[in-house]
Amino acid sequence: MELGLMKTLLNKEFYDNNKVFSRQGVFRSKETRSIKKVLDDAMFKYNEDLGTDDLEALFFAANPVLTSAQKDVFISLFQKIGAQQPLSKEVAHDVLTQLNREASADQLADLSFKISNGEITSLHPVREFIDQHADNFTPTMRVDFEQIDIDHLIKRSDLEFRWTINIPTVAQMIPGINGGQLIVAAARPNTGKTSSHASLCAGPGGFMEQGAKVMVLANEEGTTRVAQRYLTACTGMDVKTIDNNRKEADKRLAKVKENLKITDATGWDLDRVEGVIKAYKPDIVIADMADKFLPGGTFTAGHEQLKATYIRLRILAKEYNTAVFAMSQLSAEAEGKVNANMSMLEGSKTGKASEADLLICITGNPTFDGQEDEDFTRHWCIVKNKLTGRHGKVSTMLDPITARYEA
Repeated sequence: MELGLMKTLLNKEFYDNNKVFSRQGVFRSKETRSIKKVLDDAMFKYNEDLGTDDLEALFFAANPVLTSAQKDVFISLFQKIGAQQPLSKEVAHDVLTQLNREASADQLADLSFKISNGEITSLHPVREFIDQHADNFTPTMRVDFEQIDIDHLIKRSDLEFRWTINIPTVAQMIPGINGGQLIVAAARPNTGKTSSHASLCAGPGGFMEQGAKVMVLANEEGTTRVAQRYLTACTGMDVKTIDNNRKEADKRLAKVKENLKITDATGWDLDRVEGVIKAYKPDIVIADMADKFLPGGTFTAGHEQLKATYIRLRILAKEYNTAVFAMSQLSAEAEGKVNANMSMLEGSKTGKASEADLLICITGNPTFDGQEDEDFTRHWCIVKNKLTGRHGKVSTMLDPITARYEA
């Protein structure tokens, strides 16, 4: 390894970039340290790459009184260096960094031993050592900075949505979504949460028809019922009509069937959620209900645990370039109200809302005494919208038979 590093250090650019890590002390053998000293002198004097022959000639010129046996040892070393392939520059950098830390640790241990034995009676040498070597212990950093270029930024703009919304009124506020985004959707029980994602994914012109691979992780409602909602949203028929028109239903379902996976995720934690996302690479993940996917760790309050869940879901969305729909509940405060806000999210203070790229609260009209027919008007309150910046309320109609939302 040391000889491969020596061969790599013959490159002037690499040497200059790594000389602080490649001091002579990182080389263990006396012979390689002697060669490294000549290499250091040569790199200071010559502003160019060196070959193995150059280094050998300079070494023997600098050491004219070597014995025959010593010369034979060094001739053999230079032959081995010449036969080496240079290491990858990134690998060589990491190796030199680690060797430098080990050498520094040895030096520090030696200082400690001398302090213990009374050879050193002041901490000044330790302070001086730290001052000299502190910069060498900074962690290796690889940061991908955003390209500040008009064409690049326009091309990467979130206004170019990969998956478009198929409900016209909602699309006025939210034209579409992209991978890497966390969408939080909340509603009171029996409002139509499951139907909302079934309609967006499986309805006419929905995400699956656009080619998106959708994975539904259901931990509340039974997976058969969830699958039935997707079936009716896809076909536009109720279950009985589907049974009587099997050929037509199969034809409509065939367009999207391969893009849908639904599984019972009851009891899953977020490590398992990450595992299945990594394994199946969905474009869109529906976490229904998101609050029940527990993060690791210990928490002193429920809202802290919920925040940790949503932080992790956001990280998963970005890490795997998938759009995550985190389905949630609105608190009792939202019961009977048309307008909802982020303070009405069940069990959360600001944790859920702070992590969301998009926060949607779905509400219905309040009921009145003597009302006979159920009102299936559903309002989509766009409470937070980092995608387009548009906020407000739009109205839709829910067809509970087909689980479709329409303008």
